[in-house]
Amino acid sequence: MPHWTHELAGTRARQSEHEWLSPDADHIRANLGDGAVTWAVEVGEDIATRISREMPVLREGASQVSAVRRATTSTALRALTLVAGLGEPDTSLASDEVEEVAVDFARRGLELNDLLGSIRVGYAVLAAAILDAALRLVPPAESSAELRRVSVLLFEVLDRFTGVAATTFLEERSAWAAGVSAARFDFVKKVVEDEPVDLSRADEVLGYPLGGNHLAIIAWSGPHSNHDLRSIVDPVLRHWGSPGATLVIPVGLQTIWAWGAVSPDQGHLRRAPLPEYADTSVVVGELGAGVEGFRRSHMEARAVERIVRLRADRPHTTCTHEDVALEALLLAEPDAAAGFANRLLGHLADDDARTADLRSTLSRYLDMDHSLAKVAAAEHISKNTVTYRVHKALSLCDHPPGASTTDLRAALRIHEWLRGAPMSRPEA
Repeated sequence: MPHWTHELAGTRARQSEHEWLSPDADHIRANLGDGAVTWAVEVGEDIATRISREMPVLREGASQVSAVRRATTSTALRALTLVAGLGEPDTSLASDEVEEVAVDFARRGLELNDLLGSIRVGYAVLAAAILDAALRLVPPAESSAELRRVSVLLFEVLDRFTGVAATTFLEERSAWAAGVSAARFDFVKKVVEDEPVDLSRADEVLGYPLGGNHLAIIAWSGPHSNHDLRSIVDPVLRHWGSPGATLVIPVGLQTIWAWGAVSPDQGHLRRAPLPEYADTSVVVGELGAGVEGFRRSHMEARAVERIVRLRADRPHTTCTHEDVALEALLLAEPDAAAGFANRLLGHLADDDARTADLRSTLSRYLDMDHSLAKVAAAEHISKNTVTYRVHKALSLCDHPPGASTTDLRAALRIHEWLRGAPMSRPEA
């Protein structure tokens, strides 16, 4: 007795899609008849229409819709092959056309969830069409058993179908992202190193405008961190305003370079302290305009990165160039800076708690315009104690009375940074 799928028929005449049908259509036509092919074509169209309706991004171009329709039609034909027992037991629903759609999703920057969502939507339409046809064509006495068989079969092949599509998507996205990232990194590296580049191709290569105002970020994490570094970019940029565009480039496995386009009026807004991340360091340059601002802001972030990496006591921190601009200059050559500080500070550089208190008080005294009252209030000590500590500190470093304190202040800032002591800041 012929299988019930022989009785399948479409509701319209053959259309031009028969020119692009896969070889599965010829197999179905030879075994089940032309009506089954037309039925599968119409089901494939219904699936593509439903997916397109629920995923507006697929309606942006006719080529995407056509590719999805070829894939859904191929899937409907393969499902018929399995239901009618015409293929091998391990026949996959995932055809070349399905893999092409998975590749297209990856190349257009869609997410894996978009692909999986379209599969869920489409598979529901396919299963309903096949079960409805079986209910209509199978004799009532046999329908219950056949519906159960078809349901189990469709369920069993779904997992493999999804796995093939997801694997294809992830492999293509990885390869595509690697190629794009490499091209972007090469372009950006030339820009920041002031090498000749074709700036007219910047938007094409980077997908980011170089003509605006830029704020550069560098972020890195430890070897065992699971933190997605990309996730910190927008929260950090929002402290200066809503970025009009962002550019994020992976550099190795645990570092990113990033830029945000921030409008000039936003860039000067007062901002709250930046967030700290438990296992990630973030450094930020200053707002700069145009290509030169893009380059300078990144170089400022690089300068902060260099000195932050010197702080063994604080492996993870968030720091802006404007907050440590002087330290970045003073520590451009760390060994030379350390030697300069040690020569000027003498025994005031000794590593004990008492000497640390002397350095702290002297730093505040110099930063607070030599005001005994302000230092006493800040450190919760008497003015006499401030006077004693200042004189004692100056004697330890052999600083001549009445001499300029410019070099001494620089030496204290260098020593405090390299030793990891809290930075002395003027009180508001």
